[in-house]
Amino acid sequence: MRKTEILSFNSSNFFTEKAGITGLKRKDLAELSKQLTTARQSLKKALADGSVGYLSMPERRKDLRVSLDMAQQVSRKFKTLIVLGIGGSDLGARMLIRALKPAKGGLDVRFLGANTDPEEIADLLTEVDLKRTAINIVSKSGDTIEPMSAFLFLRDRLIKKVGRQKHAAQVIATTDSRRGTLRTIADREGYRTLPVPDDIGGRWSALTPVGLFPVASAGVTVTGLLSGAKQSRDQFLSTPVSKNEVLKFAGLHYLAYTKQKRNITVLMPYAARLDMFGPWFRQLWAESLGKRQSRVGQVVNVGLTPVAALGATDQHSQIQLYNHGPADKLITFIEVRNPRSDYVIPKSFSDLPGVSYFGGQSFSQLLHVEREATAHALMKNGKPNGTIFIPEISPETIGGLMMFFMLATSVMGELLDINVYDQPGVEGGKQAILALLKKESL
Repeated sequence: MRKTEILSFNSSNFFTEKAGITGLKRKDLAELSKQLTTARQSLKKALADGSVGYLSMPERRKDLRVSLDMAQQVSRKFKTLIVLGIGGSDLGARMLIRALKPAKGGLDVRFLGANTDPEEIADLLTEVDLKRTAINIVSKSGDTIEPMSAFLFLRDRLIKKVGRQKHAAQVIATTDSRRGTLRTIADREGYRTLPVPDDIGGRWSALTPVGLFPVASAGVTVTGLLSGAKQSRDQFLSTPVSKNEVLKFAGLHYLAYTKQKRNITVLMPYAARLDMFGPWFRQLWAESLGKRQSRVGQVVNVGLTPVAALGATDQHSQIQLYNHGPADKLITFIEVRNPRSDYVIPKSFSDLPGVSYFGGQSFSQLLHVEREATAHALMKNGKPNGTIFIPEISPETIGGLMMFFMLATSVMGELLDINVYDQPGVEGGKQAILALLKKESL
């Protein structure tokens, strides 16, 4: 794949020339170039000194090797892999397997632990044979209640099926390499383990063993994910500011947020296989940018609310709001130029205008027209929008697309002067759950 083919970003509908007075001004983006340059320099320095871990994921060959080795071991012995995780511990893997799993080959990978709904557990137990199933519990600390409660339950069921001594061979713990509750359990029980990197937070970790192991187990070529991520990162670091797609995406969202109070970011892929990409982005954008304090401790209460949509499905639900509702959103579509498969719609009922006009069209052409028409309608209603194009859904393009959004999130953090790598606002809810389960007062 040529280096120019990871993605392209058409931002023309964001600007006043097309979106009218509600659009963004090109001169404002140009005036932001110094800040964007500084933001990129900060990330370039962070890559060099290792202070932002996710930037070096493509070069972490040991993480790749241990993930592939474990996937090979598990694939030889089992039919199913159940991944127990929540948020950054499973969203990336869910998204990648949904987008990239080949039609044949690889384990049947299931997910549990992102909720504590007993009906979901019951449904899974009717569909899998635990004797032929490996369990991957993913938690850096081992204190996260949703996946750990599911793990304790499935562990008990597994022991009843195969015995206490044998069950250990079916459990892989992805956790901290030195400390934590799950590390203690794994060492005590003799479980095989994979490392959660110390310097990469959960929502940034899909291209580490957290995601690479289950994705490789599903039969996806994970080396392509890393090469695509590297290509996207390197283009970001080397492309001039005026032509830099990541800086443009972040800069436009920063300007819309600070100058126009557009605090909602809509991401709308036009591809069914990318229906989980929106939820993955949603966590990354929300948890990283929603902050009470700046990096120097000033109370700022900033953040952009991400919305996950899917084209063409949400043309029949959310688009009414986007076209005629408040001017508080920036909308970005993702279009795949070359789908893996395509079909031509039969020319039927030529006497019925309601269906005859799309006979003879391919489904890919129909999807393209729907995206283009939606973008045009939004533009005419003064609602800025842009489109990211990828040539195909492949490990390289999806790895590159993930890196694109991670970099854009980091740049937004630099512009807003916040720490995008922590999540202090999550801890309050965890402590409240702990108190209620212990029957303590809140």
